[in-house]
Amino acid sequence: MAETIIQTFDSIIRHLDARAGGEGGTGQALTETDTFRTLNFSLMLSISHYIEDRFVEKRLTGLFIASFQKLSYFVEQQGRYLNLARTSSQVWVFGEPDIPPPVSAEGLKFFRPMGNDLRDYWIVLSDDPEFRIALVARETTPNRASGLTGSRKRSFEGFWTYRDEYIDAVRDSIVTLYGLNEFQIG
Repeated sequence: MAETIIQTFDSIIRHLDARAGGEGGTGQALTETDTFRTLNFSLMLSISHYIEDRFVEKRLTGLFIASFQKLSYFVEQQGRYLNLARTSSQVWVFGEPDIPPPVSAEGLKFFRPMGNDLRDYWIVLSDDPEFRIALVARETTPNRASGLTGSRKRSFEGFWTYRDEYIDAVRDSIVTLYGLNEFQIG
């Protein structure tokens, strides 16, 4: 069975920590595009928009993956994703179906998370030979279960990367588990 995104995320974080010197690591320097520990909602949104904008500007056709935790979070971004779907062969959007898929376009597919997989993750991944990048973060907001959802109060831990091995691992986790239509919504 393929690794879940949770297992893949934890594995990459351990690898990044080891490279940086933790847990008997090599002490290799990490670049600013290798990792981060805590980011706020605004910075996460800026990085996401950078990835989306480059994909559209370059008129790329590769696979584009994004997770929104809940489909209602997608609503404000739907115009951006309709633009992505105009060039991309496939745009996969993941989110808990708290609302029905808000838009329809050729190549735009909505998926519900399987179990806890992807529910706490913010993922934006461009898999095109001309532009491969991934932003993968797990929400660390305290008291999230009690309804704390204000964008200024949300925080995340994770990484963004241009490294093929990390992008491949994240993509493979998602494609292997969700390449089945049984998780598709609508």
